[in-house]
Amino acid sequence: MTSDVSEHVRVLDPFGFFIGQSSAIVPLGGAERSLDTRYAFHTPYVEFQPGRVVFRLRFDRLRASFGELRVNVNAFIPGSGRDAIFVTSARVNLHDAAAVARGLTISFMSVAGATYAAYGYCTEGTDARAEGMTVEAEQLETADPATAQRPLLPSKFGAGQLQAPARLIASEPPSFAYPVSQAITDTQLQEHDFDRWKRKLGDHAGTPEQCWALAFAAQALRSYGLLEPGARGICWGPECGALAAIFAEAGCSALLAATAPISGDAGIDWHAFPCRRLDAGADAPVELLPLADEAPDQRGFDFLLSLGAANHGYADGNTANMLLEMMSVLRPRGIAVHMLQLSGRANSTPGTLPRGEVERLAVTLLSRGFSVAQLNFEGAEDRDRPFGIIVRKD
Repeated sequence: MTSDVSEHVRVLDPFGFFIGQSSAIVPLGGAERSLDTRYAFHTPYVEFQPGRVVFRLRFDRLRASFGELRVNVNAFIPGSGRDAIFVTSARVNLHDAAAVARGLTISFMSVAGATYAAYGYCTEGTDARAEGMTVEAEQLETADPATAQRPLLPSKFGAGQLQAPARLIASEPPSFAYPVSQAITDTQLQEHDFDRWKRKLGDHAGTPEQCWALAFAAQALRSYGLLEPGARGICWGPECGALAAIFAEAGCSALLAATAPISGDAGIDWHAFPCRRLDAGADAPVELLPLADEAPDQRGFDFLLSLGAANHGYADGNTANMLLEMMSVLRPRGIAVHMLQLSGRANSTPGTLPRGEVERLAVTLLSRGFSVAQLNFEGAEDRDRPFGIIVRKD
């Protein structure tokens, strides 16, 4: 079970692990019926140099009327006597022609002594048919020993840990004054703290929902101790510029990432991270911040804010991976606030996140060493609404 190897890209046999077993995506794979009816493909395990690796999955003339393909990247350590370990995952709706045409791209960091494989399965069946598929693995970069030995120092800011709730999902009405991971409600728009932020936003307030999203982000950062003099933040989404004056008043400094939200095969360039000042205009020149070369007490960010990045990731089938990549520049004990659009039960806008996806996202972040403020979906059943997830890097 080997793979074709070029200098940087390996073309993996999609069916090289369970040889001869038929795929749920017919007529791919072999002629022998798989013991797992969900099985779609499983590449051989291959080893990489420590550093960033990307798996790219493409289909040839795939057609389907229903079905979802989930792809896990698993790691196996030869000689350890242990089973394979889950690393990361992505998914694609097989009946979404545009998503299938884009394919899947999954990025991860490899470590010495481990081998990696991509395993695909259809969670609830599918009628998908395809003429073929390819899986490529590319070593994008190898670890830089100089930077690998200089991890981010913990943030000096923050009001303690996010308390682990007895239940992941709350049932009581949400409060704007004491925010958790929650959706907008009409009651919150009447609270004193919301009105205070609305006045500070002034001309940037926009619609009630736009105003709530900005005000909630500010309230969450203040509540968890990040709006303090000297705190340093990074933002994704040009709308974050509306908070520039609020951050400045608090004595914080904040930058706006000049790149699109991180997608699968493009990690953050620690030697030249493109950004600009949050209060600079759209025509301001982009600066390349050398994160890797900064002094230890300056490297990284104390807080992170994203507006809409999670929806961008969901459209690409890569929500958790995208947010995890973004939060790689967040200092331990730092706080991230991710504002997204949550879908209602019917007639939702394409790209909005269903409640189940938000729950899965929270569980994934918890499993990767982050704390997540308790989820509260009160008032999120009738229509698409803004929703904020508060995350602490532990």
